[in-house]
Amino acid sequence: MWGKEDYLLNFLILFQRLIAKNVKLTHLGLENVKTLCAVDVAYDREEGYAVAVKQEGDKIEYKITKGKVTFPYIPGFLFMREAPIMIKAIEGYQCDLLLVDGHGLAHPRKSGIATVIGVLLDIPTMGIAKSKLAGDIVEENGIYYVVINGEKVGVKAGKYFYSPGNKTDLQDVIEMSKRGYPEILKIADKLSKQAKKDKNMSSDYKIW
Repeated sequence: MWGKEDYLLNFLILFQRLIAKNVKLTHLGLENVKTLCAVDVAYDREEGYAVAVKQEGDKIEYKITKGKVTFPYIPGFLFMREAPIMIKAIEGYQCDLLLVDGHGLAHPRKSGIATVIGVLLDIPTMGIAKSKLAGDIVEENGIYYVVINGEKVGVKAGKYFYSPGNKTDLQDVIEMSKRGYPEILKIADKLSKQAKKDKNMSSDYKIW
């Protein structure tokens, strides 16, 4: 069904290339981020549980969105599986920066899920993934860059891979990677797994 000549995958590749052409690589400056958001998804078979977390100062809140996720996992096309439910989860949140569990520009077509969401919503995004999808790791002055076709598109710090999504740049990513894996993404991951287990978990809640 998902062979190389599949018309849907060919269409999705064209879509990703169009997204990549519309990326805005601009310096955000993490010091300018007052409202930080993160989003992650957990699954129970075809049921997806997306959790968006918003942090503003000491105040943290979250929203859960549940829905069917039927598109299979295909490396390089994660956005088709998770972007729709992630976008629904962050609906209504105004974020200076959205962190996405997945890749941004560190993608074969420079169009990972963080890039797709960032371009479609026209917001600053950054992808933070747990495994490398493409490229080589090249060390330079103590920084481990993800390099694709000679271009630095992200960095590796510890076991995580950071890359710009949209309206951020490599310097923002380096700065974020030096802070360690973001606590807000840990919260999103934990809550999405909780929501999967507890079907009656409150879908809109202020943690503190």
